[in-house]
Amino acid sequence: MNLKKALLTFSLLSFTLTAFSQSFKVDQNLIATPLTDSTNFSLLNSRLGSRFTFSLLNEKQSIQTGSLGFDMDEQTGLLIGITVNQKLYCFRTTKLPRNATYLQNQQLKFGPTSMQITGETPTGIKVDFTLISAFTPSKDLNDTTAIKTQIFPGFYMQINITNEHNVPVNGKLKIALAKTPVKGFNFMSLEPMQPNNGTQVVLFRDNADLNGKTALATIKSPANGTFNEEGFGGLYYEFNLEPQEKKEYHQVYATHHHSTVIEDKRVNQPLRFYYSQYWKNISEVLSYAQENIAENLRLTQKFEDNLMNSKLTAQEKWVLALTFHTDLANTFFLIDNLKEARFYVSEGRFKHLSTVDVAHETEVSAIFCPWRLKLQLSQWTNYIARAELTVAANATQNKPAYQQGMTAAEYGPYLYHDVGDLPFVSETANYNYGPHMAVEENTSFVLLLYYYWKISKDDAFVRSMLGTVNVLMQSVINRDTNGNGIADKGYGWTTYDANEALKLSPDNTFLGAKQLSAYAVAGEMLRTLANKEAVTAIDATNTGVVDGEGAGFKSMGIAVNNEGLRNKQALHLEREAQLILNVLKKAQKKYGFIPVSLTESFPKWNQRSVVIGEGLFLPGLVGAKLPLLNQLASVLKKDYADTYVQSITDYGIKLTTQEGTTWFSKTIVADVVASQWYGIKHSSAPYIYEWNKNSPYAYNDGLLKKDDVWIGYWYPRGISILGYWLLQNQPHLNQYQ
Repeated sequence: MNLKKALLTFSLLSFTLTAFSQSFKVDQNLIATPLTDSTNFSLLNSRLGSRFTFSLLNEKQSIQTGSLGFDMDEQTGLLIGITVNQKLYCFRTTKLPRNATYLQNQQLKFGPTSMQITGETPTGIKVDFTLISAFTPSKDLNDTTAIKTQIFPGFYMQINITNEHNVPVNGKLKIALAKTPVKGFNFMSLEPMQPNNGTQVVLFRDNADLNGKTALATIKSPANGTFNEEGFGGLYYEFNLEPQEKKEYHQVYATHHHSTVIEDKRVNQPLRFYYSQYWKNISEVLSYAQENIAENLRLTQKFEDNLMNSKLTAQEKWVLALTFHTDLANTFFLIDNLKEARFYVSEGRFKHLSTVDVAHETEVSAIFCPWRLKLQLSQWTNYIARAELTVAANATQNKPAYQQGMTAAEYGPYLYHDVGDLPFVSETANYNYGPHMAVEENTSFVLLLYYYWKISKDDAFVRSMLGTVNVLMQSVINRDTNGNGIADKGYGWTTYDANEALKLSPDNTFLGAKQLSAYAVAGEMLRTLANKEAVTAIDATNTGVVDGEGAGFKSMGIAVNNEGLRNKQALHLEREAQLILNVLKKAQKKYGFIPVSLTESFPKWNQRSVVIGEGLFLPGLVGAKLPLLNQLASVLKKDYADTYVQSITDYGIKLTTQEGTTWFSKTIVADVVASQWYGIKHSSAPYIYEWNKNSPYAYNDGLLKKDDVWIGYWYPRGISILGYWLLQNQPHLNQYQ
């Protein structure tokens, strides 16, 4: 079926379905942002995994949109306008059309899945525009119905017009993009669409693909027709409103990108969006959106209400919603030619993929879709450094020569810092030293695996990873050369690369506490998931095969009992954890607090830090009750309150007492740890809100020092604030597990 015929079928289908009654409601108690000439705020709107964008840039009175994500989208205008008494009023989502006026008192409210802009005319006509990025929790990749809701490449648009005047009103609603509508069947979409043709679908050329299209289509109520004037193309509706009457209109804005998104240079496989296996073209996406709008909006409403109807403060809800948008915008859900799924998180403007330390915080959101974390855990095992070697320069990938596997041969394997850069996936990123974070990445992997285990109950997968866990943890143990349990050689650096003491100091107590946490949870996994079955003897004389040919391992009835081995491994790790615990206690007694480093020759070794307990973050969120972790928390609690007071500034909580850096995502983690493990409640949300409420960069994660902005724009890490909500809802988390 060609695109022209398919879209005609869609138009007929649109108005033969049962009546649609679902409306999406944005919580009106959320913080409102006035949209004016001085508002620089931007909001990333995206779809999970496809990164299909429809983002608000109020600073430029525009919308950024594209089928390949915010890295490669284009600036355009979205016209949501009404004509009343021959005057056109519109929202600030576009430059003003000729002879038009902006609606008065424009306000922006947004939840995790929604963006609502309201405005009004001088004569009392109120207009509400709501953009909805559908979302609902899913358990695994077999949960197809829920996954389709999460990932279909389209946004629902809901427009309400209310006559708050005391006389009837006649008018026209226009919904359009500042682009030329095109026909759907000609090469490269060079021929403009004939206006006023009565169709219910308007197509636009997608600049990301030579022959690709985006589409604006009606849902439920038919439009009166199409239009193409003054650089805008779209659909219009004529309306009549009695006093106090309201009318509602729904549309969908959709895309379909079938080409390669990323090249996997490790196995030479092109990767496409995962959604392409469900929908083969844009007409199928539109049909899905039309047929499922009522259920998709119902599920999305339930999800959003669950997060927003909580005891979080108004600023915490604002930050949670903002960072949920940012997380969605940084996700790639892909599939290769062998039908293998991949999931990557992009590191904001840096465009590195699935950095393990970033995922340590972003994957808190895996509570709503554990499969995304499972895919990353599987993928990371392909990127373990096992030997030292130098990789030659690669002109095709624009990569210089770099050292790979540094310290791996001497101390043992470790996970690379990330799995590559856009638009390629390869062994490491395009820089020489940064990928080597041996201790932190190994421990983060184990903590993430533990978190996945607890939220998914996927014993089989986690059991398959236990050999890798043991190897990675032994590699970390090897990096302690002075016998105190804390790594002092070959540790590389840490995620805190803007803070010298946290980044590079040997005998780093932040790493020590994270080692302890990883050892403790690894011990639980090893003991619990050991194979305790009795060994089955085999009668080799009755197998009927030579050299076991054709028999296979499973069919021979062997159960490998490894309980003794797993208990031995667990005990080894727990002894290391106890060693670190004792060292921290001694340091605290010696200095009166736990310094960042136990190596006194290192500059600023005696700083204090609120983030030392970061390793407790994920275990705490899933309610771990391990004695070793409780003892660690008891030790760290003694310093925390006083350290926090010494770290307060007017722009945030400093990561260490003698350096100015703050990263909001990291102080959120410290807040969650303090609440869960120390019984002390703090919130970083007021600082984050103040710094981001008028930011043009969607989510800015902190400052290097006062008035010195850290340039990690569009980072996904702030989703760690979801931990605030999880702490409140731990008794009810079974609905997501």
